[in-house]
Amino acid sequence: MSQTNPAPTLQDLVDRAVILSTEHQVHFAELGGESAWDADLQAGTLTFHSEIPLVCGAHFLGTAAPGTQSWLWGWHNVNNFPDGVVAAAEHVHQRGVSGGIFELSTAEILLTDAVPYRLALAAKAVTGHFTHFAAPTGGGTCAWFLLTHPRFELPPASVPRVLRVIPEGIGSTTVSDHRRAVRAYAVLRGLDIRWLDEQTAVVGASDGEVTVAFDGHGRLTNLSATLTAAPEPEPAPAPAPERPERRGWFGRKK
Repeated sequence: MSQTNPAPTLQDLVDRAVILSTEHQVHFAELGGESAWDADLQAGTLTFHSEIPLVCGAHFLGTAAPGTQSWLWGWHNVNNFPDGVVAAAEHVHQRGVSGGIFELSTAEILLTDAVPYRLALAAKAVTGHFTHFAAPTGGGTCAWFLLTHPRFELPPASVPRVLRVIPEGIGSTTVSDHRRAVRAYAVLRGLDIRWLDEQTAVVGASDGEVTVAFDGHGRLTNLSATLTAAPEPEPAPAPAPERPERRGWFGRKK
């Protein structure tokens, strides 16, 4: 008798996205994601005025309003944004409906400090867009967006970057299963991962390996790294000896 995998919960989606999301946010900041910005939602863009301006595709997720203590999903579309601007939110909505995930399928939910970030992580896991921006709109309200741009493609994962984003991601919100989060990161990032035992994983990077240790409850306890030695440069070939010119009579070259 075949078994079907249960539909993921909100927590499952958070665990899946949290580390890769962290790496994308680091990359976004390095590209100028903390620069001055403006929005043109009729055109479906957010522009960041960094040294090299970033004109990003803007995918409106929803608004977090402390005044009403509520999160309102963008798919509810009370602002009548173009369909393309709310398409990602609608995709998340459909996943919530089909999977029975209350937080993704209910238009307005109670706001806590953790809610917008966790819903953004779930949206990243559903849509595959891993860069977000929380745009302040006044009075403490923030509009949350997923962003797309060709420059958001990550460079090869280096050991220092992996050492940074694993603990930052796991520490950024409640993660129920640290092992699952690390495994999901490696798979989504296209990194080799091998398990030495139930409590130790080795994640390959572009310049070495990162060993990740967990306790008996699956919680992250330690990270260590092994760098790949750079190959010794090959010595330059010795210059060929100069061949003397052959001259005929009267010093003319032959």
